[in-house]
Amino acid sequence: MKRIGRKQVIYLAGDPAHTLYRLESGLVRIVELLPDGRTLTLRHVLPGDYFGEEALEGKRHRYAAEAMTEAVVQGFDPKAMDHQALHQVARNLARQMRRVLAYETHLQTGELRARIARYLLFLADTPASFRDEEGLYVTVSHEEIADATASTRESVSKLLSDMRREGLIATAYRKVYLLDLGALEAEAQGALEAA
Repeated sequence: MKRIGRKQVIYLAGDPAHTLYRLESGLVRIVELLPDGRTLTLRHVLPGDYFGEEALEGKRHRYAAEAMTEAVVQGFDPKAMDHQALHQVARNLARQMRRVLAYETHLQTGELRARIARYLLFLADTPASFRDEEGLYVTVSHEEIADATASTRESVSKLLSDMRREGLIATAYRKVYLLDLGALEAEAQGALEAA
């Protein structure tokens, strides 16, 4: 088991892939660095999910993996795994693929405001969500929201300001409070209808 700090990179694109990982706790994102310098979030790894699947083929990592929260990962040598363990990995990767196709793809399509609302609601159901005396919040930066919604930090910041003025959210350092879940759900629905 290895503890990973928030924003710590687990592996980079191009690194040799010798280890298959399972996320024990926290939230990890798989990202691609685009030619224009932006980062695009390709998928989120939830507790119990495997990642670093390039190790199954003995290839180099195509994408990078970064912790979005403090995380604990366990590494496996795929060559030492028995048939049953590899079958469990395959089933988990298939579930992740369905999640990407059925849900996270919608984060990349539709109006940006709807994509932002959808992403905030997604994070509310992950280890990136917390409660304090002010209510439910998710730990995420404007840049991470932009990466996950195929946008720019500036566009995200403007729309978050609009949503804050309208009372849907409140913001603090690396925190977005979800003040009106019903209104956010209505905003997020626009992403599905536009897709």
